[in-house]
Amino acid sequence: MSETSSQVPKKEDKSTQATALDDLEKRLRLARKNVAEEPSQEARGHSIGLAMRLSTELVAGVIVGGLIGLGLDMLLGTAPWFLLVFFFLGSGAGILNVMHTAREMNAKNADGLELNDGNGQADTGDE
Repeated sequence: MSETSSQVPKKEDKSTQATALDDLEKRLRLARKNVAEEPSQEARGHSIGLAMRLSTELVAGVIVGGLIGLGLDMLLGTAPWFLLVFFFLGSGAGILNVMHTAREMNAKNADGLELNDGNGQADTGDE
C-alpha cells in the first residue's frame, strides 16, 4: 500500500497577488463599462410612442374597414356581407401599414447604428 502525498498549495508572494488583484480590477472595470446602461426616460417615451403608433395603424385599418362595410350593408341591405369583407380588407390594410411603418423605423435605426461608435455617441467623422 502506497501513501498518497497531499499537495499543499504554495504560498504566492505579495507581488503575484497584487498583479492578480490589479488584473481582476481591470477586468471588472471593463465589464462594468460594457454593461448596458438603463435607458433614459426620453428613450422609454420614444419607444412607447413608436408602439402606440404601430398599434394605432393596425386598429385604424380594422375600424375604417368595418365602418365602410357597415355603411354599405346599411345602404344596400346586404348585412353582414360587406361588413365581413371590408373588416378583413381593413385588417389586411392595417397589417400592411404596420409592416411598412416597422420597415421604415428599422431603416432609420440601422442608419443611426452605423454612425454609433459603441459608447452611445454618434461618430461625426470630424476627428
